[in-house]
Amino acid sequence: MKYLKSLFLVIGIYLLVQGLGLWIGAGGLWVEKGAVETIKENPELGVVREPESVESSAQIFIYILIATAALLLFIKFKLDLIIKIFINLAIIGGLLLTLSYILGLIGILMAVTLFALRLWKRENILLMNMVLVFTIPGIGSWLGASLDVLPSFILLLILALYDIIAVFGTKHMVTLAENVKGKIPMMVAIPVGDRHLGLGTGDLTIPLVFSVSLLREYGLVNSVITSLGGCIGLTALFLYTIRKKDVVLPALPPITVGLLLGFGLSLLIP
Repeated sequence: MKYLKSLFLVIGIYLLVQGLGLWIGAGGLWVEKGAVETIKENPELGVVREPESVESSAQIFIYILIATAALLLFIKFKLDLIIKIFINLAIIGGLLLTLSYILGLIGILMAVTLFALRLWKRENILLMNMVLVFTIPGIGSWLGASLDVLPSFILLLILALYDIIAVFGTKHMVTLAENVKGKIPMMVAIPVGDRHLGLGTGDLTIPLVFSVSLLREYGLVNSVITSLGGCIGLTALFLYTIRKKDVVLPALPPITVGLLLGFGLSLLIP
């Protein structure tokens, strides 16, 4: 298959992000207490005050809308410095969350080193991908541990619908992607022949949020199978997209379908 390496890369990145996030969420080897247990014991550390309330999903969605609107305004008025400051703060925060959770003090040193390398080698796609792979698990597991299953499920559906509207309707997500391409690390770049396909950080973060939230009420097996379902959805999208040129498609809807099928399958396993 012509694009087999690219396919393995996108699958590998997805599984690595989900695996690290579930590791942080559930706890285990090197992680004394997972994010889910930590936030259950200390609710004030969560993103929302009421993890079980469906209003919490609306609250997070509003945060996302505000952040997106602010980013579009900054782009319109060419306030690149402000954009870079906010994005870099999110990156260093995510790196610290991910690596310190797993490796403690050594992880903090690794996070700072990776961040410094990214600032130094901004054009290096491999390094950018690596930084995002270690940024997303910390943020996604923290968000997922802050929500019960129902609010997380509703948030997943809302964002999948929003992704469709933002790409095909208002097209502001296309505008955002075109303006940040090569400037701001908001997408994982997958080399496909003589071009690169961009996979948004949200397309990796939101599935992780849902999978980690399952740990609050179900087992790790349910979360893993759900994540694998999302991987199948992403694979189907990738195989379709590589046959097209200059096409922008929302990744979250097919991933969401895969996640929900995976979750349904996990419920059938005794």
